[in-house]
Amino acid sequence: MGRKMTVRLLPLFGFLFLTAYLRSATADVVYTDYIRLVNSYLENVYSLSPYLHGDVLTRIPVNYLERIVNVRFFHYSTMFDMMLGAFFLALNAYLLGRYCEKKRLPVGVSALLILLVFSLNKWEMLTNGSGWVHFAAFALFFCHYLSLDALLQKTGDRKAARRLLWLPSLTILFFAGPYCAIYALTAVLAEAVIVFRFRRGFRQSALRVIAVLLPFGLYFISRSLSVEERHGATSESIFAVVRSRPLLLPRFFVRSFASMVIGQESAGSLPDFVFTLLGLSVLALYALAFWRAAKLIEKERSMFPLCLIGSGFLNHMMVTASRWIFLRDNYGMSSRYALQYQVGMLGLLLIFFLSARESGTKRARRLAYGALLLFCLGNVLTTAHEIHMAPYRKENFVAMREVARNYAAESDETLVKTLSYHDAARIRKALRLLESKQLNVFYEKKE
Repeated sequence: MGRKMTVRLLPLFGFLFLTAYLRSATADVVYTDYIRLVNSYLENVYSLSPYLHGDVLTRIPVNYLERIVNVRFFHYSTMFDMMLGAFFLALNAYLLGRYCEKKRLPVGVSALLILLVFSLNKWEMLTNGSGWVHFAAFALFFCHYLSLDALLQKTGDRKAARRLLWLPSLTILFFAGPYCAIYALTAVLAEAVIVFRFRRGFRQSALRVIAVLLPFGLYFISRSLSVEERHGATSESIFAVVRSRPLLLPRFFVRSFASMVIGQESAGSLPDFVFTLLGLSVLALYALAFWRAAKLIEKERSMFPLCLIGSGFLNHMMVTASRWIFLRDNYGMSSRYALQYQVGMLGLLLIFFLSARESGTKRARRLAYGALLLFCLGNVLTTAHEIHMAPYRKENFVAMREVARNYAAESDETLVKTLSYHDAARIRKALRLLESKQLNVFYEKKE
């Protein structure tokens, strides 16, 4: 009974906590990525023409329907997008909790794992509502990994088998966007484990791999036809950068792991070597977890923790490979990547606790609880810092709202600096469009 109540109530309380945080830290105003979105899609929100191009899948098609709902019923509210993100993060926590309940992990451990999902180390994604769909995508990733678990039970699960044939298309073509590469790779590697470790039928796994690779191939083609904006990135080749700054990539990669213990902003003036040591410590925990997982997965007949830690590690690699271009050693610690990294931390902890129960040794239990304590303490500090920062973030959002409402009288420099977008002309174009349609900051309730 205690486990069921934990799984059902904690995600709800987490959602309410995020709701309170967002209301205390943000205001309803378009800025940064929203400027591009307004210019691209809000001239006629019902029009399909922006999606009738080769790069359609990079635009994350589900946004088309969500944007119509937002404009029609909420007057293009960024707060609505933020609440959607909080809801889908709570769904992630619920799915994690159901797994903990099924594996009968201690109630306290299950509760702490669920609460870690609601850490404010993801504040940047939470407060930028345009990222709501990424939280939804990770909930779908969880569904895929849990379906693999259901498939591995002795009696099998026909519903799960059928689900794994259509779920990847839904996820990749409509929700996953830039995250689909790691999702696809994780799913294919998981099928390899199922075939070679569990000795399951190759034909069924091959069908599931095809079900992943076909939509991913479509996404890959679509992405090759897109044009990305990378303001502030270097134009140097990676070889030139490695020659001039040989430690950039190793530091970038290692320090990205430190962000799962403590957020970059929360760390204050800590010297960089502390981030390096924390990152190396977390990497060591990853290595131990992978080693234990090799022995654990057959006994538990479970792929879920391995999929989580595998995708988390691959996300660290992908962020390093794609974001070194900003030439900052600590850039990989940014809050905007915490959602991608978080799954690795959760998988690591699940492996440690399942392994400790299986082995029954004090050493394994100490390792599991020590790792949990490390991540919990760091995330408590990060969350406390973000709660402290909430009023200041609110002031910033209110200032953005005032500048946006009075954009005609503001200088280009003020618009660029305040609304965090590099092109003043596009900012003015977006705000004129919103003003003409009485949306967002220009919407006024009728008496």
